Amino acid sequence: MLKLNKFFYLNILLFFLVMAGVFGVGFFVMHKTNALFAAEEETDSTPPAIYNINVDKISATSSEITWETDEAADSLVNYGLDKSYGVVRDPRADKTEHAILLDNLEAGKTYYFRVTSSDADGNQSISNDFSFLTPKTEKELISEVPSENIIEAGEGGLKDLITEEGVGGLSQRGEEVLLKLIENITSEEVLEEVKEKVEEKAEDVLLPPTIILDYADVEVGTDYAIITWETDKESNTMVALAEDDDYDSVSENPYTWKEGEPDEFVLKHRVEVTGLTPATTYHFQVSSESSLGLKGISGDKTFKTKSILPEIYNIQIIKIEEESATIRWVTNVPCSSIIEYTNLNSGDTKLEGNSSFLTIHSMKLTNLVFDTYYSAVIRVESEEGEKAESEPLTFITTKDEYPPIISKVKTESTLYPGSDNKVQTIASWETDEPSKCQLFYHQGLVTIDEPSSLPLENDLAARHVQVVTNFIPSTVYKFWIICADEAENKAKSEDFTMLTPSQEESIIDIILKNFESSFGWVKKLKI
Repeated sequence: MLKLNKFFYLNILLFFLVMAGVFGVGFFVMHKTNALFAAEEETDSTPPAIYNINVDKISATSSEITWETDEAADSLVNYGLDKSYGVVRDPRADKTEHAILLDNLEAGKTYYFRVTSSDADGNQSISNDFSFLTPKTEKELISEVPSENIIEAGEGGLKDLITEEGVGGLSQRGEEVLLKLIENITSEEVLEEVKEKVEEKAEDVLLPPTIILDYADVEVGTDYAIITWETDKESNTMVALAEDDDYDSVSENPYTWKEGEPDEFVLKHRVEVTGLTPATTYHFQVSSESSLGLKGISGDKTFKTKSILPEIYNIQIIKIEEESATIRWVTNVPCSSIIEYTNLNSGDTKLEGNSSFLTIHSMKLTNLVFDTYYSAVIRVESEEGEKAESEPLTFITTKDEYPPIISKVKTESTLYPGSDNKVQTIASWETDEPSKCQLFYHQGLVTIDEPSSLPLENDLAARHVQVVTNFIPSTVYKFWIICADEAENKAKSEDFTMLTPSQEESIIDIILKNFESSFGWVKKLKI
């Protein structure tokens, strides 16, 4: 029984050992299988991306194809005179920038090519088809090979690089390609042809800045103008101007001066012109020139500066009489004027005006009612039609207690030839109101006797003229004037002096005087 039990336990143990071995082997196989599958999943299956394909160093017999990939890969170019490509390969998959030199090419032939790159895992990428034309000679490298024959359509190809929209209409990579091609030129003649081609192309493609809607806005003041406009390209800011009288429409340059910012390139333009003449018409033309020297010009336009607004200063009622009042004022610019005055008792309104354009104004209101209040308003208008108005001023007519004011005193003397040597003197003066005047005078500067006088005027007047005929030649006289207005208010002028003219000497008098001066010594001999 004991032996049977041992045999039973031994079989159980052996069973477990066998099962453990089976499970261990199964687990090992499963682990290896999973690892294999994981390794297969980690293997690179994405081909490298090809971009930036360029044709460099083109000559009559060779050219270099360059491109880039986003991972390390080998380099292969299929090329030929037709699309049955030959092969040039660099088998090392260790670079992202690729270059394959195609040599032994035929001059003046169109070659087709495509590039291929494979990474280390054998993932292969093939570009689109491209073509280029080898020049017949080195001279024709640029001048005779049109870009459409050097490159053709293909994503990432040279045509994309050159025609891609960018700043200035040329991508940075396309610009690099063109610069590389130009760097290979060593002939002066070829460089000259390149220059001519570029200039011709510039004339066809490049356009000057456009002044939007040919419109310039103008803000004007009395002595300034602010001119603004916009362009579709960055360009400088210039304005040509001329006064209307100086503008010459038939001249090649009808303007007299320019203002602006010649070295600042903007889209929105602004020029402030100062020192202009008020109420004056100006012609102007705006222009904007790009950094390439292309200029956009507007048509001729005009603006007119504002007039100076008239202002009324120093209003004075310089004289009030029983039936009149005299008002004086000053304006900053020449103006015509009107006074509107109203009888505050009756409400009657009248006008008194002067159409002359003056800066110093004086106006007398007549036919007023004695001892009555009046209100007066001064209105002025400049030559440009600008108007101004004073505040109302009030006065009352009273008894005239103001004497007349004597001004503008003048004398003019004439010597009449003859034995009696007559001198005629005309004296003239003015008063600020109708007055009767009398002229007084005496010989010499010191008064000894009662002064002589002319008769008192018979009529009231504001302008006075009197004539004196009894003055002696070559004599000094002092004179003054006394005037009285209708109210018997008297005024005396200041004292004036005058020298009457000398008698002209005859030829005989001159000869005798010279003789006496020459032989006056004879008198001393007392012969």
